Amino acid sequence: MHLGTPALLDFYRAHCSDDDLVLATIIATVGSTYRKPGAMMLIARDGTFEGLISGGCLEGDLLQHATDVFAGGMAKRVTYDMHADDDLVWSLGLGCDGVIHLLLQRLERDRSFGFLEQLERAQRLRQATLLALVTQSDGALPTGAHGCLDSAGARQGAPLLLNLLGELADPRPDWRFKTVRFGDDGAGEAIVVHLPPPPRVLICGAGPDAVPLARLLAELGWDTVVVDHRPAFAKAERFPAQCTVLQTRPERLAEVLEPESLDAAVVMSHHLENDSAYLVCLAPHGIPYIGVLGPRARRMRLAKLAGISERTVFGPVGLDIGAELPASIALSVAAEIHAVLNKRDGRSLTEVER
Repeated sequence: MHLGTPALLDFYRAHCSDDDLVLATIIATVGSTYRKPGAMMLIARDGTFEGLISGGCLEGDLLQHATDVFAGGMAKRVTYDMHADDDLVWSLGLGCDGVIHLLLQRLERDRSFGFLEQLERAQRLRQATLLALVTQSDGALPTGAHGCLDSAGARQGAPLLLNLLGELADPRPDWRFKTVRFGDDGAGEAIVVHLPPPPRVLICGAGPDAVPLARLLAELGWDTVVVDHRPAFAKAERFPAQCTVLQTRPERLAEVLEPESLDAAVVMSHHLENDSAYLVCLAPHGIPYIGVLGPRARRMRLAKLAGISERTVFGPVGLDIGAELPASIALSVAAEIHAVLNKRDGRSLTEVER
């Protein structure tokens, strides 16, 4: 799952005329923490920032450390230990009982803001990226040095790190971050972060109940496409600006988008034949999540009409939260997609912790 990268890149685009920015990256954690390794925050000289490395309790203090990095230019490691002295912990409003290790580094415009320029291009083209950041120098590569390799083969940064990334490259890695050693006797250390593009979700049917679902997915920063053959429904102004709205017949879906580019699809046109036609187009492409609105009997009938296995699709779509109205159904559906894409079962965290 993506790590809030779209919002970070929006901030970068808004500040790309600045001389420099500071990047804060969580490089390791111990115990309970709000964010995990790979989470990032971009900071401008005026004190504005994007991204969270905590629930909002550390960011203000981190701005003070960023001032030092702006001034000196040297990468800096910062540790917040929530096991520490009570006066320190509670003055920051903490109580997570964990440890967060961060790396702060200055990214300069005359050096393409480090890897940000390449990452922005890769995300725009929906290409996954592997990023390596040196967290402990081996004497040859300084702390903060980077290597960046995207799924199209574009590369930028230190050759040694790029070689490491080449060994780790995989079309669909199932990990979010790794810590690797490099250099003579493994004296150097780097964190490698997998930065996929945001999930791409297709909503088949643009009726009134599709609107709150599109809003939720847009709020998550996901790439959302809405399709409908009815001109009255397939109107961009009905949906968030981030959504792509297409008008086409269900059987011609593959003419306007590539089904294999999808991470999830929700079939909700409320018309049996149209929903069946959508499934005929979508089912062969190995999309991780395909959900259909309606009870199990309708799912079974749709699968039979489409000539696919009933187990190919989720239905009734969504998690069991007692949803009935469009907004709560949208929450239920978005939560199930989120769980499936993260290989989770959607249970209560209270039950998970027991």
